[in-house]
Amino acid sequence: MEINRFFLMFATTMMLIFGGVFLIRYLRSGEYLIAHLLSALAGLLILVIALLWRQKNKER
Repeated sequence: MEINRFFLMFATTMMLIFGGVFLIRYLRSGEYLIAHLLSALAGLLILVIALLWRQKNKER
């Protein structure tokens, strides 16, 4: 279960860092930073998968 906790923390950190930078740059200058947007979306995907994995293991 430690690896699941790591994935949850990693995904949250990715979303905060890359999503935050994307949001700040977009609000300041109107630029779309595609790399940061994709990284934040990857963090969201990892978060969803880790939450589903945790829920599946709790049922057992």
